[in-house]
Amino acid sequence: MHILSRHTLPLLLAPLLLLPSCSETKHLAEGETLYTGIEDISWDGAPKRYKRGGAEPDSAGVITSIAGAIDAVGNVLDGITAGGTSDGTPATNGGSQPLTPEAEDSLRRQADADLEAFATAREEVEAVLAYAPNNALFGSSSVRTPLPFGLWSYNALVNHRHGLRKWMFKTFAANPVYVSSVAPETRARVATNTLRNYGFFSGRVKATVLPQKNPRKARVAYDIYAGPLHRLDGITYRGFIDSADSLVRATRHKSTLRTGDAFSVVNLSDEQTRLEALFRENGYYYYTAAHTTFLADTLQRPGRVQLVVMPKTDRPANTRHPWYIGRVYVTMRRSVNDILDRQSGRGYIRYTYSGEKIPLRQGMWRRAIAHERGELFRLSDSRATLQQLGAMGVFSQMDVSYVPQDTTATCDSLDVYISATLDKPYDSSFEMNATLKSNQQVGPGMTYSLAKRNAFRGGEKVAWKLFGSYEWQLHTSGSGKSSLFNSYELGTELSLEFPRPIIPFFNQRRLRRSYTQATTTFALSGDWKNRANFFQMVTIGADVTYKWSRYSNARHELKPLSLEFDKLIHKTTAFDSIMTANPALYMSMRDQFIPSLSYTFTYASAAGHRNPVWLQVHLKEAGNVLSGFYAATGQGFNQRDKDLLGSPFAQFVKATVEGHQTFRIHSGLHIATRLFAGVVYSYGNSTTAPYSEQFYVGGANSVRAFTVRTVGPGTFRSQGGRYAYIDQTGDVKLEANAELRAHLMGSLHGAIFLDAGNVWLLRHDAMRPGGRLTADNLKNVAVGTGFGLRYDMDFLVLRFDVGIGLHAPYDTGKSGFYNLRKFNDALALHFAIGYPF
Repeated sequence: MHILSRHTLPLLLAPLLLLPSCSETKHLAEGETLYTGIEDISWDGAPKRYKRGGAEPDSAGVITSIAGAIDAVGNVLDGITAGGTSDGTPATNGGSQPLTPEAEDSLRRQADADLEAFATAREEVEAVLAYAPNNALFGSSSVRTPLPFGLWSYNALVNHRHGLRKWMFKTFAANPVYVSSVAPETRARVATNTLRNYGFFSGRVKATVLPQKNPRKARVAYDIYAGPLHRLDGITYRGFIDSADSLVRATRHKSTLRTGDAFSVVNLSDEQTRLEALFRENGYYYYTAAHTTFLADTLQRPGRVQLVVMPKTDRPANTRHPWYIGRVYVTMRRSVNDILDRQSGRGYIRYTYSGEKIPLRQGMWRRAIAHERGELFRLSDSRATLQQLGAMGVFSQMDVSYVPQDTTATCDSLDVYISATLDKPYDSSFEMNATLKSNQQVGPGMTYSLAKRNAFRGGEKVAWKLFGSYEWQLHTSGSGKSSLFNSYELGTELSLEFPRPIIPFFNQRRLRRSYTQATTTFALSGDWKNRANFFQMVTIGADVTYKWSRYSNARHELKPLSLEFDKLIHKTTAFDSIMTANPALYMSMRDQFIPSLSYTFTYASAAGHRNPVWLQVHLKEAGNVLSGFYAATGQGFNQRDKDLLGSPFAQFVKATVEGHQTFRIHSGLHIATRLFAGVVYSYGNSTTAPYSEQFYVGGANSVRAFTVRTVGPGTFRSQGGRYAYIDQTGDVKLEANAELRAHLMGSLHGAIFLDAGNVWLLRHDAMRPGGRLTADNLKNVAVGTGFGLRYDMDFLVLRFDVGIGLHAPYDTGKSGFYNLRKFNDALALHFAIGYPF
C-alpha cells in the first residue's frame, strides 16, 4: 500500500493536472464557433401590473391605462354613456371623472389576466430558446461549471484513434456544442411564432451572437418584444349539420373559448379536442380534432379577434353521421405463434382461440366490453372497455379496432375487433435492502414474490410473498453485552385478486357502468418477529379489500373486513420492565385482536391544472361490530375486558383528513401547502389505541426542525432514555406545512419551508403530564422553518432539507417565542427521496 501511494497515485493524478492547460477550442471543426450559453434574455413591451390611479383621461376623453387595458380603449371608442361603455363596462363620465371602484376592479382583473397570459407565453418562449452548452451546471442554459473536462479531453484526444487514448476519448470526451447547431436565428423565428400563438401578434424575437475574448467562443443574447395582447371578441359556431349543431349548442357552456379571454392556440386546440370528444361520445366515431378549423379576423376591432369555429368542408363522408355498434369479434392467443383452431360464441360476441378451453372465460369478456349491439358508438364505452381489459393485467398485447360492417354508402354500423395475447402466466421478483434504524440496529432485508396471472381463467391473480430481515447491534449495550444474532423477522402473505367487485346479491353488469376500474383482494398474512433479549411475537392477519374508481381523478378503497391478531410467544424480564414504564407501549404490544373496517377516498386534480389539489379522507373503526355481537348476548357495548378466543380486542374509531394544494406564481416559482388533521378515539374495550394507529410528528415529511417522535404530546417532554420516543405519540394530530419552491437551474430546485404541528391526548395520562388536549393546550405547537435542495431527475427526486427550530411546545427554560436554548439543538438534517408532500 505504501508503494501504491508514492508512485501510482501521482501517475493517476497527472492527467488531471495537465488537463487545465488544454484548450477548449484547439481542435474545433473548421469555421465553427463554440457555444458557451445564453448571455441574456431581455423582454420589452410586456404587460404591467395595474396600479390604482394608473388610468388618466387624455385630451380626447379616451381612457389610457398604464396597465395596457386595451379592452377599455376599444369600448370607449365604441361610445361612452354616462353610466358606462356601450357594452356595460364602467368608464369615466366623458373623461372628466375619476374611475369608479367597479371600473378600477375591472381594469385590475384584466391586467392580472394579461400578466397570467404573458407568464404562460414567456415560459413557452424561453423553453424554445433554452439550449445547454458544454459542461452546463445542472442543465442550465447560461451557467457552466469552471472545469470543462469533457471539452479538454475532446481537444486533447480527438486526433488519437488507437490504444489507450482512443479509450480515454470515448470515455471522457464530450462533443463540442456549436453555435450552428444551436441555430439562434431559427430559434428566434420559432419563438416569434410561439408569441403569436399566445395572442401577442406584434411580438418579435431577435437573436444576437456575441463573440467572446476568444473569437472561437460565443454566447447568444435574445431581445424579445411582446407587444399588446389580443383577445377573443365574437365567437361563432357555423357549418355543423343539425344533429351536431344541437350537441354544440347544448354544451356551449363547456367551451374553452370565451369572449374576453386571451387568444391562445392552446385554447383553440383544447376546443378541437372537446368537440372531438363530444361528437365521438354521440356516435360520430370518425370525427377527429383535425376536422374542426377556425377563421380569425383581427381587422374589425384593434386588439380583438372575431373567431368562427366550423368543420372542414372537405372532411370525409363518414364523419357526417353517427355510427352504431354491430357484432364483436374476439381473438385470443396464449402466445404470438398460437394457431387459432377453435371458435365459440354467445349472442353478438364471437370468440376465436386455440386449445380445448377458452383462455379467458366468456363471462369476463362480457363484463369488460361496455358496448351493446345496436347502441350508438360512445367514446366512454370504448375507453371503459380498454380500461377493464387492461385492469385484468393478463395481456401482453391488446388491440381494439372498429370496422364498418360493409362498404356501402348507407352503412352506419361498426363491428368491434379485439385481438389479445396473454402475458406470461408467472411473474416473480427478488428485492434486497439494508436498513439503519435510530435504535442502532443495522442489517439486510430480502423479499421474494411469486404471482400467477389468470389463475382460474377469470383474470384472477394469485400472489405469494416471502420476506425477512436480520439485524444486529452496532454498539454493545450499557452492560457491555452483545449477541452475534440479535434480531430477525420472517413473514409471508398470500393474496387472491379478482379484477371485478365480488359483492353477493349484486348484478355485476348493472354495477359495471358505476365504475371504470374495480378489484377485490382477499389476503392472508403471517409475521414472526424475534427481538433478542426482549420478545418474540407472532402476527396473523386477514383482510378483504375493494378498490374502484369511476373517474380517473377520484379513487375509493374499502376494507369491510380486516382482522389482525398479535401474540407474544416469549418475553424477558427486561421487556416486562419496559412495559411497566411505558403504558402506551404495553397497550400496543399486548396480546390482542384488531378487527377493523376502513374506507379511504382520494381525489387529485386533473393533469395540467394550474393550482392542483390533492385530498385524502380516511375513516377506520375497530371492534365495534364485535362489541355489537357481545351486546346482542347481553353484555354492555362499552363493557371492558371482552375477549375473542381468550385475547382482548381493540376498540376505536379513527379519522384523518389530508389536503395538498400547489399555487403557481409563475413557471419557476410555486407555493406548496399541506394540512393534516387526525383523531383516534378508543373506548369500550380499549383505553389506548394500538401503537401503530397513534399519531406522531417530526421527521423528513413532517415538522422538519424536529426528528421523528421527539415532540408532544402537548407540552410533555420526555426525560430521555433509549425508549423515550415511544411515549411521544398522541390521539389527535394537527399539522400544517408550506413551501416556496423555486427552480434554480437545470434539474436543481430549492425550497424555503415553514412547518407547524403537534399531537395531543384525549385522556389524562399521569405518565405524560401536559399531554391532554384542552383549549389552552391547543396553542402549544412545534414550529420550524428551513431550506432545502431537490435534484429532480423526473423518475427520482433526491432531497436534502435543513430544518431550523423556531419554537418548541414544551418548557425549555427559555421564555419567548424562540425558546430553543442552543442553535445547534434547533437543527435537523434530512436526506430523503421524493417531495415531502
